[in-house]
Amino acid sequence: MRKVTMVPSAQAKKNTVFRALLDPRCFRCKLFSACSGSLRAGGRYRVVNIRRVSHFCPIIGDDMVVVEVESEPVLAAVESKVAVEGVSLTYSKVECGAACSYRDYCTRAPILKGENVKVVRVLSRIPCPQSRSLTLVELLPLA
Repeated sequence: MRKVTMVPSAQAKKNTVFRALLDPRCFRCKLFSACSGSLRAGGRYRVVNIRRVSHFCPIIGDDMVVVEVESEPVLAAVESKVAVEGVSLTYSKVECGAACSYRDYCTRAPILKGENVKVVRVLSRIPCPQSRSLTLVELLPLA
């Protein structure tokens, strides 16, 4: 699903992928809802179309260009029993205290607990040091 938002002029190029980082000062701006208000904080997006409108942003000191974006899939670890391509599910982070190379996929995926997501690609099984049955997948937020 496409969303209309604004990005700095340097990112206003087709197929540019960016992560939505929201500055607290943005919440007071009159253009917040049109600019980054529709984006998920930490979400990854790809610019698919550039419009001919821009607005100056006093916070970053640059023009913000109006663009259309699509959500990019996010890498995350899920229980293997739900790691099926095309399945929609309610996301929950894998609670883990182990220090392994996959820990960020278990605990730091930029998806909120309870958010509806779709498994778009199953990548590989994860060798979990806690003997959990986990799989690395690409998830696409549905909201």
